[in-house]
Amino acid sequence: MGSTGFLQSILGGIGTGSIYALLGLAFALVFGKLRICSYMHGDLAILAAYLGFLGFNSLGIDPLMSLIILIPAFFVIGYFIQVIFMKPFMDMEIWQGRYQAQVMVTWGIAMSIMAVEFMIWSGTYRMIAVPYRNTVAELSSLKMPVVHIMSLVAVVVVYFGLNLILKKTDLGISLRACSDDRVTAMLTGINYQKICAMAFGISSSIAVIAGTFFALTNQITPSVGLDLTFKGWVAVIIGGMGSLGGVIIAGLLIGLVESLTSFFWIPALKNAVLFIGLLILLVVKPSGLFGKK
Repeated sequence: MGSTGFLQSILGGIGTGSIYALLGLAFALVFGKLRICSYMHGDLAILAAYLGFLGFNSLGIDPLMSLIILIPAFFVIGYFIQVIFMKPFMDMEIWQGRYQAQVMVTWGIAMSIMAVEFMIWSGTYRMIAVPYRNTVAELSSLKMPVVHIMSLVAVVVVYFGLNLILKKTDLGISLRACSDDRVTAMLTGINYQKICAMAFGISSSIAVIAGTFFALTNQITPSVGLDLTFKGWVAVIIGGMGSLGGVIIAGLLIGLVESLTSFFWIPALKNAVLFIGLLILLVVKPSGLFGKK
């Protein structure tokens, strides 16, 4: 356990955390901003990963190039999931009617996606063997996969893109208004349901990016989607509801916790350490690290 190994673990944790940060940004837009409870974005990410795998193995299309098609396609999918399955519950005020129903509906869709993936690809672990998968950038004795560097760049691009949308466009201004006070926003003429559908579509597109980078650094199997969903939720809760920057920091922290737990202790206990830390944070600071009370 030398200093080089420790620093290498930190770099690995940051790289893995960048993927969790992307998932966190996807959840932050719908859960943090509009209080839409989705349990399916991790499975959307894995579905995109499988489609990238299919495109690469069958047609020779680079997974990053396939994002040109997958991002708008999943925007449409997310948009209509919100319109068809989520809209009936959006106007309900009681918890059982609004949030519990959203959780159950998205959970059902996630299980359906997983079942289709098992039928098509089975539970065998798959890998996208792109030429640059194992390419690393070296700094002295430290190494970092090029894919992790690209995912960090993607986090920055998505973050600034979302901020640009939220602050400079009519859609973003309307979304922030709905986030602050839904009833008042609707009284001013804002189409709340359309804003929710657009936000769900954008968040689904971000999940595609996260899933693609996950597939480029990990083996994929249908059941991984649930784990990614929880990691995205945890990033939103730790970072603070609605804080995009906080979500990114939280995602990186999750990656660091996993990496350092594996380095200093037992790799199989990394999730236990993460959730114990989450419980402590919820007791000490329920609003998250950067959330408002």
